Amino acid sequence: MEPEAVRALTEQALRTGMMLSRLVGDLLDELPEDAFAGEDQVEVLFEMLIGTIAPVAEAAGIEQVRAATALLGAMSDRVLADLHAAMRLAEEDDPA
Repeated sequence: MEPEAVRALTEQALRTGMMLSRLVGDLLDELPEDAFAGEDQVEVLFEMLIGTIAPVAEAAGIEQVRAATALLGAMSDRVLADLHAAMRLAEEDDPA
């Protein structure tokens, strides 16, 4: 695998995740309580994001969408697994 391709993937995943997280957080902070009367604000915003992203997903096709979803999930799993492994090693090295 080309290291630059992995770097670009990692950067794009981080930038996109951070942007979406900030966007939803900022909207939730700024929306009046009754903005979506009787509805869960998080769910409404999530549905709006789905509607915005749907055309891009449709253009890519179901195979690409499923592959991208699996890749992001595998990236998350690997990062957490490495973090847990590092924590175990640190605990083993701790003389306390």
